[in-house]
Amino acid sequence: MKQILKGIEKKGRTAAAWAIGTAFPPRRATPAELLRGLQRGEIRKILLVRPYQGLGDLLCTTPVITNLKASCPGVSIHFLANTFNQAALQGNPGLDKVWAWDERTVRRPAAWRRMLSGLRRESFDLALVLSGNALSLTSILLAKFSGARYVAGYDTSAYGRDWGRWLFSCEIPYRGPVREIDKFLGLLEGMGLDCPSREPVYRVLPENASIVDQRLRELFPASGLPLLGMFIGGKTDRPERIWPPAYYAQAARGILERKACDLVVIAPPQAARPSHSREATFWLDEDIHLAEFKKAFGKDVPVFQEADLGRVAALLARLRLFICPDGGMMHVAAGLKVPALTLFFGTDPAVWNPPVPTAHFLRGPGPDPKSLEPAAVVAAALRLLDEKA
Repeated sequence: MKQILKGIEKKGRTAAAWAIGTAFPPRRATPAELLRGLQRGEIRKILLVRPYQGLGDLLCTTPVITNLKASCPGVSIHFLANTFNQAALQGNPGLDKVWAWDERTVRRPAAWRRMLSGLRRESFDLALVLSGNALSLTSILLAKFSGARYVAGYDTSAYGRDWGRWLFSCEIPYRGPVREIDKFLGLLEGMGLDCPSREPVYRVLPENASIVDQRLRELFPASGLPLLGMFIGGKTDRPERIWPPAYYAQAARGILERKACDLVVIAPPQAARPSHSREATFWLDEDIHLAEFKKAFGKDVPVFQEADLGRVAALLARLRLFICPDGGMMHVAAGLKVPALTLFFGTDPAVWNPPVPTAHFLRGPGPDPKSLEPAAVVAAALRLLDEKA
């Protein structure tokens, strides 16, 4: 029955794409024509559309901003994210404006109209739909109804859909790159733009740095030791991606026994129970990881719990080394160029590990997260701490 319902939904979306594209046919262009428009200054204002997925996915799109600005310095770039992941774009120097799409707007026609009216007033020359490992019809429709002169994205047939043939001005060939960052940059490269920068970008705002520096002075008065950070988190509905908290505790003890440094544990705020539907599992009982870590560690440890991503990032920027599982925090650390040791379980580092010199990773010898021994993490962490000494 589930497969039948999914089939009906797929056909419904395809019918909607056909109907909208037939009623409002796009203005066609080739990738070469879009490139000429950029080079001649005829395409001056661009809307990047990526309202879905998490923080890490969104940070993987930031090289698109960097390379667009480098190739076309005069272009104005807006980004349509959502209320959940927009924090990943704060302070990005290449953006003129960030729009926050709330998916609950779909149920409020007046709010939907206000959003689209605001976008249409900008008179975008190009709306570029940023698709990586997933395709979103909502993203395509937001780009379509933004009023942009041209709407471009990957050839949707590569995702098993026909939506692009009716809704896009230009379908850019999808060449199936491995790394997620390369998938987003392939959209620009498919138009003929060079993309030498592959690194994600995140900027810490001065006010957040000031707040975090004060908190660190309170936690570690006159210490002067290198700061080691561990992110004790991970969705409890994804156990295949979670290293046991007791293993984190054992690794932390092993590092502190051999290296003079201060430890701070980073964890989601215990009181957070968000109402936003996309966050429904983001904080799901993650506080149990922290409780288990404390019990296994056996003594008090400074804990940084902050709902504001900007302040978490400001803390990461002060670390000598950050140990974390694959996820959004890994990408924030990469955007900050903070040395990080990421523990991969259930995902492929060839796809997700950021292409920056500061991003290091370990992967267990087997599919079970417990196959990665704490001793291996200790050895890798000590090596990286010595390199940065």
